[in-house]
Amino acid sequence: MANTRNTQSKEQNHSIGFIFLDEIHHIDHFITTAIELAKTNKVSILTFPSKHTYLRDSLKRLNGEDVILEELKTKAFRAFTDKLKNRDFPRKAFWMKKNKNYLLSCFDALVFTDFIQHTLYKNRKSEKKPIFIYFAHGLAGRAYAFKKDLTYFDLHLVTGHFFYNQLKKRDLLSKQNILCGYPKIDAVKNQVRKEYFTNDNPIVLYNPHFMPPFSSWHDHGLDILAFFYNNPDYNLIFAPHINLFAEKGMEKKQEIPAKYFEAKNIHLDFGSIQSVNMTYTKQATIYLGDVSSQVYEFIINPRPCIFINSEMINYKNDNHYRFWQCGEVINTSKTLEKALQNSELDFKKYKPIQEQIKEENIYSEIGSTATQRASNAISVYLNTLKDS
Repeated sequence: MANTRNTQSKEQNHSIGFIFLDEIHHIDHFITTAIELAKTNKVSILTFPSKHTYLRDSLKRLNGEDVILEELKTKAFRAFTDKLKNRDFPRKAFWMKKNKNYLLSCFDALVFTDFIQHTLYKNRKSEKKPIFIYFAHGLAGRAYAFKKDLTYFDLHLVTGHFFYNQLKKRDLLSKQNILCGYPKIDAVKNQVRKEYFTNDNPIVLYNPHFMPPFSSWHDHGLDILAFFYNNPDYNLIFAPHINLFAEKGMEKKQEIPAKYFEAKNIHLDFGSIQSVNMTYTKQATIYLGDVSSQVYEFIINPRPCIFINSEMINYKNDNHYRFWQCGEVINTSKTLEKALQNSELDFKKYKPIQEQIKEENIYSEIGSTATQRASNAISVYLNTLKDS
């Protein structure tokens, strides 16, 4: 177990663990809340042995020296087989089983950013310790956001009114549900802008999802790269979902022709820090995607959007495709050029829709940040249990 923390003594009200067993795109969703809570509580990030470069750098950049980083091992045999199969992460259920006694006995609260609570939930002996808290690792998009698992949690920190109303409608509310907003905004707000192109041409962010059949990459991806290669009046940032070219997506970077890596108007990113910390969604002038909820981060500052409906889905009355209300929807890359040409003019129609969706998605209050509201909600809930 490796710990990193400030040894300065202080009063610690509760012991809170943030479980991190996923890719780096989860980090910005919980990191500022962990740091805020560590001012008055013992806070640990519970993870597996690794370099954790972005996690460590984020703690340093955000003054998170009071947060403990605990690297807990999985079972030796499982670690051996993970290494044999070149897995970057331990299998979560086995990691949970190995560490369940420690996790369930030494923390007042455990915070999750994904639905990986099952092993611990089955072994928890008390509903009061530890409490289970859910923190979504993105803004609610398709069906994945609305799983029955949500009812397992004692406290759900909800990003906005739309998500809350949908959960209520679907009978998926947790025991306690608190609107707090989107703490990721706090985590990434002071980034230094990096320039990727030496011209002032429009920058298109192409952000396909990793999961077929919803992803546009499998049918149209190479055609889209070819279009931008042949149309240098546009710049392209190709930053797919972090899993598209990883184990889950199984796509191979080697299948992308070398000329696209060398093109001055094309920037390819298969999973760097910049692909997950809103660098590209802040910098691009046009969004091109399919079903990734990352578009909701893009429209925090409303701009033109284009979506590819590869499967000809009847989406207009389906809330799982609500993001497609934010721009033109095309069925094939063959009509991409026309959509790009019309994007600025069409945006006049879509801008008020984007603004409304942004307001529905992200709860806000004057005088407090999402991080402050989230950490306060956790503290109040724990104090209520302590006093009961």
